[in-house]
Amino acid sequence: MKKVIILFLLVVLIIGCDNNVEPTPPKTSGEITINSKVVNFKTKGFSFSQGDLVEFPNSQNINPDLFLLVQTTAENDIAGVFFSPPNNQPSFRLLAQLNDADSANNYFSELSELPDTTYDLLALPLKENQIWAVKNQDNKYAKLLIKHTEAYMDSSIQNSPTPYGEAAFKWNYQPNGTRSF
Repeated sequence: MKKVIILFLLVVLIIGCDNNVEPTPPKTSGEITINSKVVNFKTKGFSFSQGDLVEFPNSQNINPDLFLLVQTTAENDIAGVFFSPPNNQPSFRLLAQLNDADSANNYFSELSELPDTTYDLLALPLKENQIWAVKNQDNKYAKLLIKHTEAYMDSSIQNSPTPYGEAAFKWNYQPNGTRSF
């Protein structure tokens, strides 16, 4: 009887253990804040496939899809912030500039397909309540809603003011390469 119980428990244990652990599906949407800070000759860009900020350069050779940079005038005044791709490939198209956050959120939510259009090298200038289409280096698409931008001269290092920029955005990525969301 003891052998039957032990055998029964072993069968239940083996059958009850599910070794098929499904991989976590890639993140395809979210909200994030990116800045233009350079630390130890490294910056952070945003990668849609990673769904997060990625230090660049990095040992995994992951290229971000976009970097945030600060636009300055000839007089070195701060003009604003913009996105740039890592590879000089036209990647950005401004789709809409809305007057308020509610209208921008509605437009972003209802945007189900990106237009088949040409793309610009830079997303310039970035402003709140803009909707941008992004085509990354792998010819996959994303849409962005700019929630907030900030740019100023950072004087925290004495005698070495540095342009600093920040942008918060909502994003939605289509990893299958279509323009549909």
